Amino acid sequence: MTTCDLIAPADLTAADLSVWREMTAQTFAFGSPILSPEFTLAVAKVRDDVKVAVYRRNGKTIAFLPHHRRPNRFARPVGAPFADYTTLISFPDTAFPAKEALAMAGIRAFQVAGLIDPYGAFDGFDGAPEDAYGIDLTLDEVSIINNVEKKHLKNINRLRRKLEADHGPVRFVVGDRDSANFEAMLAVKRAQTAQTGIHDFLAADWVQTLVRNLFDAPTGQGLEGMLVTLMAGDTPILWHFGPRLNARAHPWVSAFDAAYSPYSPGQIFLHECHKPLREAGVRYYDLSTGQQHYKNAFCNTHTVVQHGRLYADSGDGRASAAVANLAARGTKALGVASLTDRLTRRLDHMASLELDLKSRLDGTLYAFKSAGKRLRG
Repeated sequence: MTTCDLIAPADLTAADLSVWREMTAQTFAFGSPILSPEFTLAVAKVRDDVKVAVYRRNGKTIAFLPHHRRPNRFARPVGAPFADYTTLISFPDTAFPAKEALAMAGIRAFQVAGLIDPYGAFDGFDGAPEDAYGIDLTLDEVSIINNVEKKHLKNINRLRRKLEADHGPVRFVVGDRDSANFEAMLAVKRAQTAQTGIHDFLAADWVQTLVRNLFDAPTGQGLEGMLVTLMAGDTPILWHFGPRLNARAHPWVSAFDAAYSPYSPGQIFLHECHKPLREAGVRYYDLSTGQQHYKNAFCNTHTVVQHGRLYADSGDGRASAAVANLAARGTKALGVASLTDRLTRRLDHMASLELDLKSRLDGTLYAFKSAGKRLRG
């Protein structure tokens, strides 16, 4: 008999946490810091809607589903929209249908982002596919060489030499603890979102607290925020920041000083980051989805993930799925499916950040006002 307990992260037992960690250690796809119990605990410190569905069979723990419980029996992955991966965390032989897992947890619908499904728990889920990339630093130096064409590589090296001639030696600071660099990164990224008309994903109070908690966490003692700064002389020109757990890092924020854009610092960073990351003990640098024209060239691992909405194997779940399918057929027949999908994703992204009605209304109004900026971008 399979049971489900809904538990606040702080109330998970040491045995629960041990089993969760054992599950993530057994499967490389589950090893992201995003899927760790440490990450769920960190998010639970800044939000009060985090629960973990703990599934047991005959008293033995077989799976975990950490999530945000929102109104109307709706749920999102913990940390969304920073949760780049979604899965039902289990052992290879204890996975069971995710639709059943949702029903047992009292979830009607679950927003799936970056689905990874090595054990088939989500069989039949038909989401929107997207490529996810990473840099496996355990390979030998020859195998780590990326896919940059020779002509492209020559141009990167030329720009690097010019950058050094104009501004000083290029170097990486992995695990940068300089708070001025951290604050500069946040300011640059937020200014960029305002300029392009994108919703400010760093503005929400819970996000501000989460990223600062991660940055302030002690190094080498569990989950921490890892800042990687690219310097030209004494000047920081580009930053990556995100969670690190043991030998795996997952940058969320990538920002650079626009004054240095003629030197293509992002390409210099991705082409040369292997050695300093390895020296800092990083063995996998997970760049996930987005900006695929860069990642395809500079990364050496690739997988396909899916985004969408999964409905529970329950009465209200099946009814919601039927309504959603009917609406999808309607928008497709009218030729507006692509537009509707983009609008839905944008609104869901905003809703995952803004937790009260006023903030969501303000965000929606801003989205309409800044539509011109996004189109020009």
